[in-house]
Amino acid sequence: MNFYKFSLLAILLFLNSCSYDQDDKLSAVLDISTVEVIRSDSDLYDNIKDITNDEDRPDESIACIDFIYPLTLFIFDDTDAYVSTNFIVNDEQFSTLLDNLDIDYSISISFPIKGTLESGEELIITTKEELKVAIGNCLNEEELVECNAFIQSCALKIGYSYNCENPYLGGYFYENDGFTTLSVGEELLFGSWSPLIIEDELHINISLINAAEIGEFFNFDWKVTYLDENSLLLTNDNRELVLHRRCDTDFEDCGNFIFEECELIEDEGISEFILDDYSECIYDTLELDDEFPIVFYNTIEDAQLETNAILSNDVYNNIDVNQTVYVRINEIPEVDDNGEAIEFYVVMITLASISCN
Repeated sequence: MNFYKFSLLAILLFLNSCSYDQDDKLSAVLDISTVEVIRSDSDLYDNIKDITNDEDRPDESIACIDFIYPLTLFIFDDTDAYVSTNFIVNDEQFSTLLDNLDIDYSISISFPIKGTLESGEELIITTKEELKVAIGNCLNEEELVECNAFIQSCALKIGYSYNCENPYLGGYFYENDGFTTLSVGEELLFGSWSPLIIEDELHINISLINAAEIGEFFNFDWKVTYLDENSLLLTNDNRELVLHRRCDTDFEDCGNFIFEECELIEDEGISEFILDDYSECIYDTLELDDEFPIVFYNTIEDAQLETNAILSNDVYNNIDVNQTVYVRINEIPEVDDNGEAIEFYVVMITLASISCN
């Protein structure tokens, strides 16, 4: 029995010694300058994380490419010294390792590695650059598929831009396999729009047929940015177009910011308005929850200084036939281009006195 224990202890010590010897030798010979390093603060590192996250976090995943395991991963610390060798056997292990890696550390993958595209095609990647290209192509393909699905799923309602004037607020697009209709007021226009990738950026090219002045506003190649899961920001030079995906059946109830009431006396151009009646449509068009306070003012100066507010639940008589009223929305949960909190926005609505005879 004693001989057995001694033999087992000797074997364990030998194996442990071999393990340390192997790590020491690897540490001695593995110079970071001899491998292709992927820094943990790089876009490529984040993209690799997204590939491994397809089961746990589908909202942050890259689904069109998968790694074929096993693969070998080397880790280096913030001084570029070798730390460890890791044998990765599945997405979960890979994702956990990447999520927990120190922000100043780096990794190196032992190439070649194998991947499988969503089509089932297998590819062999032999360098970091090939990996970047493969992921870039995959992302471009995935963005196009997602954008096509986005614009075809429901109506896209033209939203309010805080930076650019849009005379077609409240209009909406319908898209079906590249054939597009735009409804603006009483007009129904036809055309097409096509998502495409230009220099690794998502674009939508809009082309409306015989649209005259409306076409001059919309017919451009627009760069696309997702504001959230239901909203797109389209930009072209200094132009800006906001589109909100609306799958509800009553999205047409609220259009632009022109609110009409009948004249009290024919041809005098004076009507009675209850401003609170328009709050629901203001929230709807701005895609805001009704928890944000809104206050009405006669001038932009009053709105900025929060003075002389209009009592929104009382009868208000307009002064001009088409009168501008300024609406201040407080406690906006956004930041400006400098990262500073935006405390409020001011938007303009029009009170229109119309003849109902």
